[in-house]
Parts: sequence; structure tokens; C-alpha cells
Amino acid sequence: MKKEAKELIDSLKKSMKLDVMFGDAENVDYERIPFNIPNLDRMLGGGIPKKRFTLIKGNSNAGKTYLASQVVARVQEQGGLAAWVDSELSWDKEWMKKCGVDIGAVLLTQPYTGEEAMKGVFSFLEAGVDVVVLDSIAGLVPSHVAEHVKEGDFAYSPMAWQARFVSPSIGKILAYLKHGTAFIAINQLRENLSSIYAPQATPGGHGQSFFAHLILNIRRGPWIEETIQGEKIKTGFEMKIEMDKTKVGGDSWANTSVPFTVEGGIDILETYIREAINKNIIKKTGSWYSVGDIRVQGMNSLKDAIKENEELLAQIQDDFTPNK
Repeated sequence: MKKEAKELIDSLKKSMKLDVMFGDAENVDYERIPFNIPNLDRMLGGGIPKKRFTLIKGNSNAGKTYLASQVVARVQEQGGLAAWVDSELSWDKEWMKKCGVDIGAVLLTQPYTGEEAMKGVFSFLEAGVDVVVLDSIAGLVPSHVAEHVKEGDFAYSPMAWQARFVSPSIGKILAYLKHGTAFIAINQLRENLSSIYAPQATPGGHGQSFFAHLILNIRRGPWIEETIQGEKIKTGFEMKIEMDKTKVGGDSWANTSVPFTVEGGIDILETYIREAINKNIIKKTGSWYSVGDIRVQGMNSLKDAIKENEELLAQIQDDFTPNK
């Protein structure tokens, strides 16, 4: 039977130039780009998938761009190439450097129109760039709308103008993911006044959610506060990450949270510490923490003590790094 199928594949390739293969062919496999954040990578099944489309959506200032920047940073650490399509003109060199991105090695384009943005995405996908980030879908303005703006007609807003552009555009470029790129698009969540059953919606229509292989919903949780000179100061917040859709494995409809600090982004060490506390490797009693010979008060004191103990730090990281 397999021999007959092989003959059929050869015939279709020759007569129709159709790309036909068996379902277990190696070229349909895909790699993942890990965040190196244990609970997040576990939820995602190992990280953000290549050859697939990931949609990161969320409220304003929730950490969407930061999360995408971490995928870029991990790709660069592995010697890969990243591209950023900045339709919002929000690229900030200093912030990206803080995020660990080698800004001198990122391919950056800041298009005027939605067509220019999608052409950039298409070109990067066709070239097989390791990761392409579109920031954002909400910033895509098709040329026919942009022309009215040039003429001073800022009120021009035909029905579903953005959805009519975004949905067919994304559908047309998906086939080029097979070149090996992880395509990440960022989008906003906005209030939906027309429906009480779906109070929030993403600009650009529903097509993007059908095309996406993985959808992450980013929300802000409680504030993280530290006492500095007797005064409580807000230093960050809990970043809540929900998996709204997956066609690439992982824990369907799962959610997790990571500590996000204003100065340093996601506190990766604290994510490992939380895992160790959950597994009772680190004992927590009130505000006191103990592990081995270490007994300290407060999370910051614990982090300082672990940083000074290289052997303990390596052990905790090894215990909770997925796929090790």
C-alpha cells in the first residue's frame, strides 16, 4: 500500500507540481523557541513554535511587546535572525536593549501603510528569518484609507475597513511559514460596545483568530510592591498569560502568571523560586524562606542568597527547566 502511495505522490508531483508527502515526513516537523521561563514553557509545550502563527493580544501596557521581545532575544542567543515590522512606530532602542535584544542585529522596518507592512512580513517569511514580529495588527492602515488621510479626511471610516484588509492578508502569507519562521503578531484588546456577551474585541476582525495556531491573552494582575525606606513602592505587576487557543500542543486553555518588574522585565529567577516553593524544595513560612543552610526573610533576600550560591542556583534551574 505504501508503495502505491509513493507512486501516486511521484505522479502528482510530476503532473501537477503538487507538494505531496506522507504525514510523517520530517519537513512538516517544527521546532520551538523557549522563553526559558519554566511555568510558561511548560504551558506552551516547550515555547513558541516555528512554522506557525502566534497571536499575542491583550490590554494596553500589559507586556505584549515585552513578551515578543523575549522570543527575539532567545533566537539571537541561538545565533538566529529576527525581524520586527513596526507599524505603530513604537520601537524604542533603549527599552529593547533592556529587554536583552541585540538591536544592531534586528531587521527593522517602519511601514507607512498596511500593504507595506504585509509586504515586509511576506519578504521576511519567504527568506526564512527565524522570527518575525508584527507590532501590531491594530496599527495596519490600508493604502486607500491612508490616501484619504493625506487629503485631510481623517473622518473617513468605511465599514470594517481594517478587517477587510487584515483577514485576507494574513491568509495569503500563511503558506510561507513552511520556510521555518515563527510569525508573531501583536494585537490590542478593546472594549466592544456592541455586545454584552463579548465585552472585548481585537481590531482587524475575527479572521486572525481562525488563522492563528496559538493565541496568548496577556493581562495585568495585582501590583508587586516593595518597601523602600519604610514606604511601599509599586515596582511591577503580575503578568497573567492565558492560552486562548492552541493547535500546537501545550496545555489547552491553561493560564499562568509571571512577575514583571518595571526595571528588569520578567523576573526569571523568581519564577524558578516559585516552582521550587510549589515542589517544597524551598520551604516558606510566613515571610521566611529556607533551603539547605539558607534561612532568610523576604523574597529579595532569598534571591540575593541564591545568586551568591552558584551550585544551588544551577540546581534549581536544572530541576525546573523543561526538556532537561
